[in-house]
Amino acid sequence: MLKKVALLVCIVLSLIISPRGALAENEFAASYDVNYSVGNDGVTIVTQKITLKNLTSQYYASNFTLTISSTNISDISATDDSGPMEVKTETKADKTTMNIKFNQQVAGIDKSQTFTLKFRSTDFATKNGKTWEVDLPRIPDSSNINNYNLILQVPASFGEPTSIAPGPKSQTLGYDTLSFTFNKELLGKSGVSLNFGTTQVFDFNLKYHLENNSLIPVMTSVVLPPDTKYQDILISRISPEPLNVTIDDDGNYLAWYQLSRRSKQNVNISGSAKLYIKAKEKQVETLTSAQKSMFTKTDQYWEKDNPGVLAAIAEVFKEGTPKSNRDKARLIYSYIVNTLKYNTSRLNDQGIERLGAVTALNNRDQAVCMEFTDLFVAMTRASGVPSRELDGFGYSQNRNLRPLSLSKNLLHAWPEYFDEQKGWVMVDPTWENTSGGVDYFNKFDLNHLVLAIKGVSSKTPYTSDDVNVTLSEDDFLGKPNLDISVSIPEEVWSGFPITASVKLVNQGNSIQQGGSLSVNTNRIKVLGQKEVGFAAIPPFGYFSYKFNLRTPNFWESFEDTIEVDVMGQKFTKKVVIKPFLFYSPVSYIAGGIIVLILGIYFAILGVHIYQKKAKQVEK
Repeated sequence: MLKKVALLVCIVLSLIISPRGALAENEFAASYDVNYSVGNDGVTIVTQKITLKNLTSQYYASNFTLTISSTNISDISATDDSGPMEVKTETKADKTTMNIKFNQQVAGIDKSQTFTLKFRSTDFATKNGKTWEVDLPRIPDSSNINNYNLILQVPASFGEPTSIAPGPKSQTLGYDTLSFTFNKELLGKSGVSLNFGTTQVFDFNLKYHLENNSLIPVMTSVVLPPDTKYQDILISRISPEPLNVTIDDDGNYLAWYQLSRRSKQNVNISGSAKLYIKAKEKQVETLTSAQKSMFTKTDQYWEKDNPGVLAAIAEVFKEGTPKSNRDKARLIYSYIVNTLKYNTSRLNDQGIERLGAVTALNNRDQAVCMEFTDLFVAMTRASGVPSRELDGFGYSQNRNLRPLSLSKNLLHAWPEYFDEQKGWVMVDPTWENTSGGVDYFNKFDLNHLVLAIKGVSSKTPYTSDDVNVTLSEDDFLGKPNLDISVSIPEEVWSGFPITASVKLVNQGNSIQQGGSLSVNTNRIKVLGQKEVGFAAIPPFGYFSYKFNLRTPNFWESFEDTIEVDVMGQKFTKKVVIKPFLFYSPVSYIAGGIIVLILGIYFAILGVHIYQKKAKQVEK
């Protein structure tokens, strides 16, 4: 007697449908021909032609269930050769379930049923400012999928994709459409990600609220968005202006302020960020041994030496430890994506508590982006791979698929690791987990704006919790403006050292790259180095250097020219050297000393004469 299977297959969709066997998986086989047709407005028409084959005489199928991790779907319909099929939908939390009732049961061994499912969605293609992005997650491994062929069609007006992963089986250009084909082998390894556009521009405004409750003045700093190899930063306004802007060991820009006792200070920062899909420079950075040690050390939330973390590493590398940092990071990344479960209910908590790597391992269904990041950093550091945390803004049009959860303004956290061949590489295990398999390891996007880098410390610097970021259609031209001032006395006396200083102030809106300055003279001697280097100077920051000069002798009188060369810009200043003995204050002092000595001499002489006369009178 046939046993009825009420639920044959459960298909999970995040951005794209991913078939996965559920009940009686080995009793049925399925083949899929899927078409995704993206419109000029980004609305995608999804058409799935599904053939279901019965592999046994003991079961038959009467319906088909599809679960989608999104509510942004519409115009759902299903048909077979006999006509329309009944479709019932149910929305719960962030998921939509569609149950399709077959017009004819799939009964009997080798019997098959072919039907077509069709719907619209806005979750596959998104326009982000100047770019388009199309994301399709991979299909899970399943023994009941015989074939899976996918055709993706996008408007030719999108232009050629600037990045596509994995490479398609084929690519064709029609009159107004670009088509890409993928098969089961490609989609089983990774999802499909396409970017159309090379850059993205964001405008940002950050607000910091500083407070000093102590009885003494304090120096404090706020972090500005840093330049990285994938983003350029333009700072158009800082109010009030800081005392200085420096760069820390992670590359963060720190704006410094002095707060008087028991005082408050609000700081407003405005600017723009230009993000690049490819690294701006081809030269690969290197890490010193000290930096490698720094970025592999244990820290709060990154408990790399904890037995639980080490046990997880042993599980990941049970087939052997890879040699390269990339292969180690890839295995750890996959483990975290498949082990942790994102918990959206924690976003409702006032002040989300950061759990850290160990607690995340012990509470795998309580993760948000912080736990995905902390566990990745802890495990990669435990395996000897330098890594760190990035805090910032992740642009997301669907926060069910790409959630943000770092602060009250829903900022985001993601990690990066150091690759010997590529340098620092950003990845996002959170979004791969929540988007159903979109690949955020092998390629990245133009949606992650870095506001702060945490590598030296797991806790600092603190990002602002008052952030406003918007997409911009405009481009920008960052330009440093180096103001150079040289402080040297116009008149000096010979034989004594002269202290002079050079101050470089970046009055532009973008970073001034580092360089060198040199001091050259004719007769005056430069004490110490004649040439020194200076590091990059952020907007509103400065660099100062003091150097000592000295004339050869005390009695010389001459004029000299001091030349300061800063990155090819030359500044000259004439200096008049006067003999020390003829320098007017010295002359007055010397004359006074001579008069004093003569006065003392004549006084002593007078006393001596008086005493001598007095003795003569006594005789």
